[in-house]
Amino acid sequence: MKPLHILVGDDSFLEPYVGMAWRDEYVPTIIEQLKVLGYDTTIQSVKKPEDVVANAPEADVVVTDLDYTGHARGTEGYDVVDAVSQLNPKPLLILCTSSDDQQEIKARTDGKIDYQAGHLNKGHKFDELVEVLINHYK
Repeated sequence: MKPLHILVGDDSFLEPYVGMAWRDEYVPTIIEQLKVLGYDTTIQSVKKPEDVVANAPEADVVVTDLDYTGHARGTEGYDVVDAVSQLNPKPLLILCTSSDDQQEIKARTDGKIDYQAGHLNKGHKFDELVEVLINHYK
């Protein structure tokens, strides 16, 4: 099995329900589905953008939210994208946000992110994240 370390940053982990759903539903699903594809996956979840940047050099995949303020208009995730996109080697970089300002997202992340999840309105943004990860590693 190939080791795979995924770092996920999202302030919604501070919300008890979201944190519990992430830990109890999404994390096991990602780990099990990637195991079938030959990956021994670890997932590290952090709640602050500075923790994403600090831990990104050790990650194979970095997933960041756009808004870390809880007001749905924050842009801290752009700073994360800018910092992580400069790493060498650069981890797979996924912006996972339910923000609907696709024009601004494209303008500020073009060429920096590998995927975006959460913008297709297929349920919760983490549902799309699972799909993006599995499709990438198939």
